[in-house]
Amino acid sequence: MFKRALLINLFFAFCFSSFASDSLQVDTSTIYVRQIVVTGNKVTRYSVIQRELAFSQGQTMKVAELDEKITKSRENLLNISLFNFVNINKQLIGNDVYVIIDVVERWYIFPVPIFEVVDRNFWEWWRDKNLKKANYGFYLNWENFRGRRENVKLLLRYGYSQRQGFMYSIPSIDKSQNNGLVFTALQTRMREIPYKLENNKLVYFENGSEFLRKEYIANVRFIHRQGFNKTYTFTGGYQYNIISDTVLSLNRDYFVSGHKYESYPVISFEYKDDARDIKNYPLKGYFLSLEFTKCGFGISDNDPSITYIIAHFKKFWKLNNTWATAFSFKGKLSGNNEVPYYNQIALGYRGDLVRGYDPYVINGENFALFKSGIKYAIIQPKSFNVPVGLPQSFTRIPYALYANLFFDTGYVRDKRFYQNNPLSNKWLYSYGAGLDFVTYYDLVLRGEFAITGNGKSGIFLHLTAPI
Repeated sequence: MFKRALLINLFFAFCFSSFASDSLQVDTSTIYVRQIVVTGNKVTRYSVIQRELAFSQGQTMKVAELDEKITKSRENLLNISLFNFVNINKQLIGNDVYVIIDVVERWYIFPVPIFEVVDRNFWEWWRDKNLKKANYGFYLNWENFRGRRENVKLLLRYGYSQRQGFMYSIPSIDKSQNNGLVFTALQTRMREIPYKLENNKLVYFENGSEFLRKEYIANVRFIHRQGFNKTYTFTGGYQYNIISDTVLSLNRDYFVSGHKYESYPVISFEYKDDARDIKNYPLKGYFLSLEFTKCGFGISDNDPSITYIIAHFKKFWKLNNTWATAFSFKGKLSGNNEVPYYNQIALGYRGDLVRGYDPYVINGENFALFKSGIKYAIIQPKSFNVPVGLPQSFTRIPYALYANLFFDTGYVRDKRFYQNNPLSNKWLYSYGAGLDFVTYYDLVLRGEFAITGNGKSGIFLHLTAPI
C-alpha cells in the first residue's frame, strides 16, 4: 500500500509542477535523490537489489551522471540472474528525483526428475530396455534461496553413471555484502569412462556392472567482491580418485606414477574483472580472469604435483544499434610436462574449442585459444506475452536474433600423449557463419556452419554465447 500511495503522490506532484509559474526558476544543474522505490520483488530482499545500485538515496549529482548510473544499475541487476526484466525510471520534481525500479522475478525453484539412457540414442536402448544402462534420479536447483541470492543445488543420480552432490552458495555473509562462501561436496561412480585419446577422439571402455572410476570432491570457496565488477576467489579442497585394475592395465599413465588412485589437496586463487553489459550475451564491455591452481604437492607417490595458470580476456564493442564485434583470448600454462592423462584438459571441454573441431578433443599441458567474430542484429531485443494463466516469470518472454561471422585459431602443446593424435602440437583454425537466438533464463540457442583448416565442414549446435 505504501508503494502504491507513493506512486500516486508522485503523479500528482508531477502534474502540479508542470503547471507551476514560469517565474519560478529551478536550478537543475544538480539533483538530489530523494527516494528509491522498488516494485515487483516478491521474493528478493531490498538489500540484495540495493547492493547492485550505482547510486543511493540521499546522493547529489548531475542529471547526466544519474542517467549513467541508472544504466549501470540495470545491467548489474540483470547480471545477478534473479530477474527476467528490469526497468528503472526517474521522476524529477524540482531538484528532487524519485527513482522507481520495477523488476520481474524469475522462477527460482527447479525440481527436475532424471531419466537418461546411456546408449547412443533412446531407440537403441528401447530395443533391449536394459535399466542397468540408464540413469535415474532427481535434481533440485533452488536459486535466490530465502530471497538473499543464495543458491542450493542437490543432485541424486543413480543407475549406470551415478553422481550425488550438494552445493550451497552464500554470496553475502556480512552486512557489506562483499564476502561470500560456497560449499561443495560431490561423489561420482562411472561404469563407462574414456581411458585414452586416439585420433583426437575419446576411447571409452565399460566392463559390465563394474564401476571403473570413482571420484570424491569436497571444497570451500571464499569470495570477496570489490565494487560491482571485481571478485577475488580463494578455494581450498580435497579430491580422491580411483580406477579399476582393468583401466590401469589399459593405460598405465592414467594417474601419476602408474597408480590406480590419486589423492591430493587443491588450492586455487582467481581474480575476475567482469565489466560486460549483459553476461549471458554481451555486446559491449570486457572480461578478465586470472587463475592459479595447485593440485597436490608430490609428497607421496599417489600425490601429484600439478601447477597451472589460466588467463582469459574478452573484449566486446557495440559499433552501432545493429552491429557488434568481439574477440577473446584464453591460455593455459602448466608447470611441468608430466601431467597424467586424467589431468590433461585443454581444448574440447566446456566451450574451449576452435569452432568446427567440435567432434575432437585435444589434450595437453598448455594451450592458447583465440576467437573473434562480428554480428548483426536481425531482431533487436524484444519481448512478447504468452496469454496463458501462468506466473509472469513465464508469460513474458524476451528474445533476439543475431547473425554472425567468425574466425578462430588455437594450439595445444602435448609432450606425453601426442602420438596417434594429429591435432596436437599444431595450429588449428576455422571460420564460418552462424545464428544466435537469445531468450530468457540466460538461454542462447546457437547454430554455426564452420569450415576447419583441414578442409572439413559441418553444422554445430550449442547452448552458450560464442564468445
